Amino acid sequence: MKKTFLIVFLILIHLTSFGQEFNFKKVQASNAKALANQMQALAASYPLKELSGLDLIKVQIVSGKYDDAIATIEKEIKDKPKTEQIYINLYHQYAKAKLTPNFPVAFKELYKSYVTKADDFQVLNLDDTLIARDGTDYFISDFERTYENITAETISNETAQNLIHKYFLKKVYESTRDLFFQAIQQDHKRRYIINDSIIVPMKDGAEVSVVVVERKETIKAKKPAILIASIYAGTNETGAMLSASKGYVGVIANTRGKRLSRGEIKPLEYENMDVYEVIDWISKQPWSNQKVGMYGGSYNGFTQWASMKHKVHPALKTIVPMVAIAPGIDYPMENNVLHNYSYSWNFYVTNNKFLDFKASQDFNRWNTLKNTWYTSGVAFNKLDSLDGHVNKLWNTYMEHPSYDNFWKKMIPYKQEFVKINIPILTITGYYDDSQRGALYYFDQHNKYVKNPNHYVLVGPYDHWTAQTQPQEFLRDYKLDKTALIDIRYDLVYQWFDYILKGKEKPSILKDKVNFQVMDTNTWMHKPSLSAMTNDTLTFYLSDDKTDDFYALKSKSDASKIDLTVDFKDRESMNNTGYYPWPLEKENINIKDGLLFKSEPLKEDVIINGSFLGNLEFTINKKDVDYSVILYQLTPEGNYFHLSYYIGRASYSKDREQRNLLTPNQKTQVSFDNSKLISKKLEKGSRMVVVVNLNKNNNAQLNYGTGRDVNEENIKDAKVPLKIMFSGNSSISLPVWYSLKE
Repeated sequence: MKKTFLIVFLILIHLTSFGQEFNFKKVQASNAKALANQMQALAASYPLKELSGLDLIKVQIVSGKYDDAIATIEKEIKDKPKTEQIYINLYHQYAKAKLTPNFPVAFKELYKSYVTKADDFQVLNLDDTLIARDGTDYFISDFERTYENITAETISNETAQNLIHKYFLKKVYESTRDLFFQAIQQDHKRRYIINDSIIVPMKDGAEVSVVVVERKETIKAKKPAILIASIYAGTNETGAMLSASKGYVGVIANTRGKRLSRGEIKPLEYENMDVYEVIDWISKQPWSNQKVGMYGGSYNGFTQWASMKHKVHPALKTIVPMVAIAPGIDYPMENNVLHNYSYSWNFYVTNNKFLDFKASQDFNRWNTLKNTWYTSGVAFNKLDSLDGHVNKLWNTYMEHPSYDNFWKKMIPYKQEFVKINIPILTITGYYDDSQRGALYYFDQHNKYVKNPNHYVLVGPYDHWTAQTQPQEFLRDYKLDKTALIDIRYDLVYQWFDYILKGKEKPSILKDKVNFQVMDTNTWMHKPSLSAMTNDTLTFYLSDDKTDDFYALKSKSDASKIDLTVDFKDRESMNNTGYYPWPLEKENINIKDGLLFKSEPLKEDVIINGSFLGNLEFTINKKDVDYSVILYQLTPEGNYFHLSYYIGRASYSKDREQRNLLTPNQKTQVSFDNSKLISKKLEKGSRMVVVVNLNKNNNAQLNYGTGRDVNEENIKDAKVPLKIMFSGNSSISLPVWYSLKE
């Protein structure tokens, strides 16, 4: 073994004088011993003076310098955020165990001791971080893929560090996953009584599988219950344990057909009846004090609203929907444009009684499917034929392109909001994929109930962090410190304590609408969404052009701006950059769509709310799917993605009724539900607007025939789509000037 290591080390130790490259000759990846020796030698030859923090720890561990790694960890761990400490503590135990003659036994004991000394919330954080988001299989495949793709016999400094990093993740998690899983799960049993075999019968004969969790020390007392109603069977146990540790009974109810319940799994369709019946069941249990709260995000946010479709159960005292989807509004389509990401989700949640992670993570299958569909030009409703698997739920979606009764029956509709009189806390984020769904409920509740007891909290969060805890960076953008609140562990339960136990209202909720103003390190608090703004900046599209940019002007004129999209062309795509990732970048694709730029702002201003659009155009088709992206061009020359809108023109007036356009006749299409944002725009910034038509592999292709878009195909693309925007087209930004406050 020593001889093998020495040979590999001598091969790797040489650094060329130019470009600091490493000589690198691959070994058989299946030979674990040879691979380990090679990676150890590579790490040992890496210049440590260039590294610090976690990068240094990884190289030290891979090179076998465990004492050095332990010293680095113990020096730096205290300054790390709590979530990062979870990972570093794992590496700490790993390095310590590596210094013993029996690694598995030593690691098991070390990690068990670490978990036993932790409090409830630390252990639940471990579960959420290491088990619920277990990335071991990905780490293994990612390293193997990276290693396999190396073809040269020299690798750069950057490639070497990347390879060490990926090998580190593979090696550490591959050798410890089963051990820390076991330690965490055994510790849960020490702290909680978990009844996971309850079946609650529904009035129509169906079954719902229920889990009840109580903290052992409080089992005899009657308490309020916190319910999570979810289709994600097997993933919400830590949520119920968190409730139990906060002094409540934690309850999970899974969608009928999931977990232990018999019957067919039908997402979305029965929560409007089943969740109400589960609440009724809870209220009759001996441990219940007849007070129930609900919380959860995404699908688990939708179920809270669904429970109140017909009436509000007397025991339901409050809900906290986070990033709640609204079926037919923002899922599976957005402004009536159906995206294909929901195609794979259907298999994920319906393939078995729990969740099919193998199917959901088969990225090669899903990427191949959407690329094959795009290049072949077949109709959107043929996706499952291309896939070779029947997707019943997807085919149901195909039959309901408008907001019809299929969608309306799932959640409260219009006057059904009138009866909802309980306190509600809605939480979402500026970059939450379900923001429009979350705020749809808030809008409708305020529309049909005068001054409801309904609060909103929104900040620079995405679909995940708005349900949990934001990190220091979101998509490479550094958040203000005031934005770094613990939503799940602190805010949610402060709200429950306020409503269910009579304690103080969370201090951050100073008014009905509470939002963090990016780049100011402050929060603002207003009585309504409309009160977020005290002025409007309106820009008109102009055909004045400088280089690649048309002008945004303060007044309308007789401009004419043409855009042509050939749907026959499958070598290229349109509107590929509308999704905000990263948030700030040096360049955008100047060849994609129509780009408009304003003059520099003359003073600082805060953009607060959803930008509006009023587009006037003529088109040679009966319909079009279009998008508008809003950027801040910073004084430093970077593009910051503020917000976007994507929608179908024929549904712009009414999501329930399609109104086709008249070809070659001037028409106006307006929208007011772009993604809400709050951010300071510095003096000297410019506004950049990208107007585009949607043609890519992520969503339906609207060829403009006026027929069902799901049935259109490339044969309908004989004539390119031509659209001409007039100078009356405008984009309006809701803003806040502090001097007008």
